[in-house]
Amino acid sequence: MNKVLYTLSAMLGLLIIILLVNTVLFTSKQVSVSPLELIEVDKQAVASRLSNAVQLKTVSNQNSNEFDATAILQLHQHLANSFPQVHATLEKTVINQFSLLYKWNGINTEQKPVILMAHLDVVPIEPETAPQWEHPPFSGLISDGFVWGRGTLDNKSNLTAQLEAIENLIKSGFRPERTIFLAYGHDEETGGEQGARAIADHLKKQGVQASFTLDEGMMIVDKKLSPIKKNTGIIGIAEKGYLTLKVLAREQGGHSSMPPEKLTLLTLAHAIESLVSNQLPASLSGSSGALFDYLGPEMPFLQKMLFANRWLFEPVILMVLERQKTTNAMLRTTTAPTMIQGGVKENVLPSQAHVLVNFRILPGETPQSVLAHAKKVIDDPAVEVQIHQSSSTPPSRVSRSDSEAFHLIAKSLRQVFPGTVITPGLLLAATDSKHYETVADDNYRFSPFTLGPDDIPRIHGNNERIGLEDYAKMIQFYVQLIRNTADL
Repeated sequence: MNKVLYTLSAMLGLLIIILLVNTVLFTSKQVSVSPLELIEVDKQAVASRLSNAVQLKTVSNQNSNEFDATAILQLHQHLANSFPQVHATLEKTVINQFSLLYKWNGINTEQKPVILMAHLDVVPIEPETAPQWEHPPFSGLISDGFVWGRGTLDNKSNLTAQLEAIENLIKSGFRPERTIFLAYGHDEETGGEQGARAIADHLKKQGVQASFTLDEGMMIVDKKLSPIKKNTGIIGIAEKGYLTLKVLAREQGGHSSMPPEKLTLLTLAHAIESLVSNQLPASLSGSSGALFDYLGPEMPFLQKMLFANRWLFEPVILMVLERQKTTNAMLRTTTAPTMIQGGVKENVLPSQAHVLVNFRILPGETPQSVLAHAKKVIDDPAVEVQIHQSSSTPPSRVSRSDSEAFHLIAKSLRQVFPGTVITPGLLLAATDSKHYETVADDNYRFSPFTLGPDDIPRIHGNNERIGLEDYAKMIQFYVQLIRNTADL
C-alpha cells in the first residue's frame, strides 16, 4: 500500500511540475513597440468628409433591381473631390461600372504588394425602425462627438480613413516601398459577386500576388467586453462558411378530426430536435486555438495554467465556453432553425412541411460534410434534406498568425493604440476577403476602432455612429500601417 501511495504521489508531483513548467513557458506573444509621434488629424475636417459620404444612400438591397446606381456614382465623385492628391497620384480603374480599384506604385516593384479593402455599399434601414434613430440614418450628422448614420461603422469609415491616410502621406512627400492597392467593392452586403470577385479576377489576370489583404471584420473590443479585461484588438485570420438546408417532412395528410399516428409536423419537429441536440462538436483547434494562444498568457495565473495545458483541461475549457453564445459560436459550426412553413388551413393535416436551418461553418468543415451530418442525425426516410437554393459558401482558409504580415498589422495597431492586447480570431460573419484568397498569401480582417458593450448592436442596427476620436485613430492606423509595409 505504501508503495502504491508513493507512486501516486510521485505521479501527482510530476503532473504538477509539468503544469507549472508549461505555464511558465506560456509567455506573451505581444509585439513590443516604442512610443511614436502620430500624425495630426483635423477631426472636424475629416469628419465632414465622412459625413458627406454617409449622406449618399449607397444601399445594397437583397433585390438587385432596387440597386441605386446614382448614389454609388455620386460617392465616386465625392471621393474624387475630397481626395485630389489620391486621384492625381494613384491609378484608378473602375470595375463593373461601380467598384473601384486604386494602385499606388511602390519604389521597389520586386516586393509583393499589399491590398487594403473596404466597400462602398451599406445595408438598408428597416422602415419601422427609423423613428428609433436619435438622428436620421442618412443625415451624417456630426453631434456630441460622433458622426451619425448608416455606414459610419460598416464600412464607409474604413473607406474614407484609408483615403485620408494616403492623401496625408502624399502631401508629406511619402512614397511607399511596395505597391499599395485599394480595393472597394460596391456589393459586399449582398455577397460581393459583382464587386470584390470581379476586382480579384482583374488582379489575377494582371499577375498580382499580394503579401496580404486587410479588410473589415474584427475590431478592438474594450476591457468591458474582453475576457482579459483589457482592450483587445482581434485580427480575423479566417471567417466561417455559410449554409442553409431545407428539411422537408412528408407524411399522410387529411382531415384533422382523424389524425394518423405519424403527423407531418411531428416528424418535422423530431428532425429539428435531432439537429439542435446533435450539433457538430466544438473544438479549440485552428483559429479558436490561436485566439487563446495569444490571450492565455495575458490572463491571471490559474486561467493561464488552464490554457497553457489544453491537452489536459480542454474538456473543462470547452464546457465553460459553450455556455456563452458568443464563445460557443467561435468553437463550432452553429445550427439555427430560422424559417418554417406547412399547412394551409387549421382543420387540414399538412402532407408536407419544411424548415430552413442555417449553419455557420467552422473552418475545417465543408457544406458537404455538414449536409452529411444533418442526414445522419435525422435518419428518417420520411424527411428529405437538401441545400436550399444553392445557399452555401465554404469557410475561408485560415491565414497565418505567425507571418510577418500579421506581426506588421499587430505592430501598427499597438503603435496607435498603446497597451492594446493583440490576438488572432475567427470572424463569425462574411466579408469580401473570401474572394481574394487566390491573389494574396494571407487575408486578414480588422477595422481599427474600439467597440464597447453599447456599440455592438449599432452594426447593421439602429443609431450607427463613430466617435471623432475613434475616426482620427483609424486614419493614424492606416498611415502607420502603410509606413510599416516597408519592413515586410
